[in-house]
Amino acid sequence: MKNPLRKRLPRELKEDFGKYLVIFLFMVLLISLVSGFLVADNSIMDAYQKGFDQYNVEYGNLSTKNAIASKDRKAIEKENKLILYEQNYYELKESKKNATIRIYGMRKKVNTLCLMSGTYPKKDNEIALDRVYAKNNNYKNNDTIRIAGKNYTITGMVALPDYSCLFSDNADMMFDSVNFGVAVMTEKALTQLDQNKLTYNYAWYYQKEPKDDAAQKKMSDRFLEKLTKKVIVTSYVPRYANKAINFTGDDMGGDKAMFILFDYIVIVILAFVFAITTSNTIAKEAGVIGTLRASGYTKGELLRHYMVNPVLVTLIAAVIGNILGYTALVDMMAGMYYNSYSLPTYHTLWNAEAFIDTTVIPVILMFLINFMVLSSKLKISPLQFLQREITKKPRKKAFRLNTKIPFMHRFRLRVVFQNVSNYITLFIGIFFAAVIVIFSLMFGPLLDDYSTMVGKSVIAKYQYALKAPVTTKVKDAEKYCAESLKTLPGKYMEDEITIYGVQKNSNYIKADIPAGEVLVSNGYWEKFGVKTGDKITLKDPYSKKKYTFKVAGYYTYDAVLAVFMNTDDFCDTFDKEKDYYNGYFSKKKLKDIPKEYVASVITVKDLRKVSTQLKVSMGNYMELLQYFGVIMFILLMYLLSKQIIEKNSNSIALTKILGYTNGEIGGLYIITTFIVVALSLLLTIPLVDQIMKWMFTGYLYTQMTGYIPYIVSDSCYVKMLIMGIFSYLVVCLIQIIKIQKIPKSDALKNLE
Repeated sequence: MKNPLRKRLPRELKEDFGKYLVIFLFMVLLISLVSGFLVADNSIMDAYQKGFDQYNVEYGNLSTKNAIASKDRKAIEKENKLILYEQNYYELKESKKNATIRIYGMRKKVNTLCLMSGTYPKKDNEIALDRVYAKNNNYKNNDTIRIAGKNYTITGMVALPDYSCLFSDNADMMFDSVNFGVAVMTEKALTQLDQNKLTYNYAWYYQKEPKDDAAQKKMSDRFLEKLTKKVIVTSYVPRYANKAINFTGDDMGGDKAMFILFDYIVIVILAFVFAITTSNTIAKEAGVIGTLRASGYTKGELLRHYMVNPVLVTLIAAVIGNILGYTALVDMMAGMYYNSYSLPTYHTLWNAEAFIDTTVIPVILMFLINFMVLSSKLKISPLQFLQREITKKPRKKAFRLNTKIPFMHRFRLRVVFQNVSNYITLFIGIFFAAVIVIFSLMFGPLLDDYSTMVGKSVIAKYQYALKAPVTTKVKDAEKYCAESLKTLPGKYMEDEITIYGVQKNSNYIKADIPAGEVLVSNGYWEKFGVKTGDKITLKDPYSKKKYTFKVAGYYTYDAVLAVFMNTDDFCDTFDKEKDYYNGYFSKKKLKDIPKEYVASVITVKDLRKVSTQLKVSMGNYMELLQYFGVIMFILLMYLLSKQIIEKNSNSIALTKILGYTNGEIGGLYIITTFIVVALSLLLTIPLVDQIMKWMFTGYLYTQMTGYIPYIVSDSCYVKMLIMGIFSYLVVCLIQIIKIQKIPKSDALKNLE
């Protein structure tokens, strides 16, 4: 015999259709966004990694002062067991934007092209542009671009695997896909360009594949040592150190961590909302539950019955959300990566992690939370349910309010006291939504503030990194030493740390560094929780050697994670000569240093590229989160204010009998809730600040490389308040309609 309780399921769903519909739509939205992102991230990462073999990506590239003679080239290849591929390029200025375009010939054997749209150039006046550069500068297929005084027709958009991230120089701190781009032409078209702009460049590919980066470093160091004996090398970049190739893959992991954190926060909020609505269902159907229990239905049968609709709605939302994630949303999410990186074409792949995060976890949470709440509520006796005494605590008499308080104010206070548990729940819901809104709003102002801080803490107007020691006649130029180490794996991802050797009484580093000890940058201090007297251990990324330093304090330098030590200690630590140096701090340009000796020149503009590009890269994420946060406000305020109205339906019906209009009743209940909402928004501000600090220090810092300070602008909290109040005004309109529909006859129901 079928369980007759099943017939009640459609009716219960219909009666609470508004609640289930809102939660269903919100879950579909969440699951489709997260699923779409995780699927896109996994699929693009797969295409990126497979691209190394598919497009025959180089193991390094080098530039020489002159073309390598055929005889020398063969000798180099034989001696080093590799193949050299000619990859010459011309660096010219694009007239419209004054951007730099690096133009290569068509590639057939190494770093082969991925055609994203259009066709490859075939004529002398045709060119194919990097897709990201073209998009950022509003170029399309068949447009005309003017380069070095000559017009070219854009025939197609391409992705070059050795420029998945548009770094013009490997020494740059951040890529620039607006002012730098790459392109390809026919070999014949290249011969018609200004030969003074020609760079002799060669890509190399080992005959035997290195097993890891450490092996690559040994092979490339050995190759460089032998190479410099035969030709004059002006640039040398092995694959393991090439930012244009590796930055994309490294960065995608950090984006994924941020999105998963967002996913977990919202899942907790949804679980919280379901607990509230389930509890409300129990209160509303107390008489029905008591009748069923008295009729012989067991607690287990009722428990299973009331769990069906919430779990079923969650499961259906998860299925539909995943379908949307794999179809409509995956391309949108992939577009966030394709807006920043010059990636090859990807194919959507099944992602088990997306399935677990967006289907398994929500269903399990729904099941467990409903099970716990219902089990607790169903412990009371059938008689208590029939008497609607669903709490074990005895009722207390309402305490008297001063009669000098105006009647309407006293009524509103009674509403608050009678619905304390619901308003506490509303406060918690607003808190969670505020976290999401602030998280989305904070990054724009944070990056602006960070850019300002970088400018204020910069060491020198010009920071020169040298390939080899060379003297300068500029008087205020100060020598320094620098090395690069990495943090040890563990709780945090491996970070690159710049080690500075600083002269005593430096004019640029205003700090007293004790002998045998170091100062860490304030970013290192904050991110890793370092204290004075601690010992930190760093490693050489390409060997097993480790270095331990004792921390004497921190030095304010916001640009990079760094360690500062005396020059003498630096030379002793890294086995250098006492007069060793490989850089200059300077207030002026060092024009007397030959270009071939300069590895890079770092200015404030270069340091600020980090925050500028992060704003471009993260802008789409943050805009999406803002919309999501507003929807979250509306959802929670609607569900919880709806619960308050439903719980007080008898009182509202009674006030109608007493002659109060719908507007006056709305003033009693809706304005009361509005005051609670406004106070809740204000009270959440310090709590949100604390939880955001925890998110940065306890989670984000462990899942990302580099350092971004925790700063929340006051304007973010102002915007959050406005968003919250606006969201409640939208809900008010819905609740006024609901009050109008409550009949006076409800006052005669469920009388005790």
